[in-house]
Amino acid sequence: MKIEFHYTYIIIALGFILTGYFSNLIIFTSIIIIHELGHYLIAKYNKLNPVKIIIYPFGGITKMNNLVNTETTKELLVAISGILFQSIYYLIIVFIYKHNLIREYIFNLFTKYHYSIFIFNILPIYPLDGSKVLSLILSKYFPFKKSIKINIFISIITMIILLIVNYYKFNYTFILISTVIVDKLIKYYKNINYLFNKYLLERYLYKIKPKRNTTILKIDNMYKEKYHIIKEKKGYLTEKQYLNRRFKGKF
Repeated sequence: MKIEFHYTYIIIALGFILTGYFSNLIIFTSIIIIHELGHYLIAKYNKLNPVKIIIYPFGGITKMNNLVNTETTKELLVAISGILFQSIYYLIIVFIYKHNLIREYIFNLFTKYHYSIFIFNILPIYPLDGSKVLSLILSKYFPFKKSIKINIFISIITMIILLIVNYYKFNYTFILISTVIVDKLIKYYKNINYLFNKYLLERYLYKIKPKRNTTILKIDNMYKEKYHIIKEKKGYLTEKQYLNRRFKGKF
């Protein structure tokens, strides 16, 4: 398992150290690492090929080399596992505190950072856990490409609200976190077509055929967990026929 520390985390860490808040840094970082270990271990268990963990000031990101067409249930388990592991870690700290094994000051820091990271991560802003769960839910009811666009729209609206609410609380930490998230969101938007083409190519290469069928009028309306019949002017094409034509250059 590889763990990387993003430059924004290093900047924040130096700020903690230089101002004498070393305990805060250790507690804050330990919560993030336990959180990401949850994602990593559950992804590993479900064979989703986790590659590395990147630590940011707002949390972490577990990079995975998995298929876009991964089963939604598996992805959902991975998405919620970070919060689950983090909560178990906090309950262990509560148990230790109640047995007088750590000072109240340290326990209060754990409580503060636990709830801050917990609440922040469930916000529906890409790339946070809340956005990942929302994306998986949206993909059940909307076409794959549209679900990404809706998720990005909700992320932008939530981010704007967050910036407005915290307008008078701006500090270098908040600015760094906001910059990273906005950058990730822009890249996500730019990658919509790439993700969709990857989604199509995987279905062609790995012969992915979900059990549920649906008829669509255009390719952009394809769902993640449905098999498609494409209606054309001259008749109908199965998804397999369409993908064969697309990737064998027979259009």
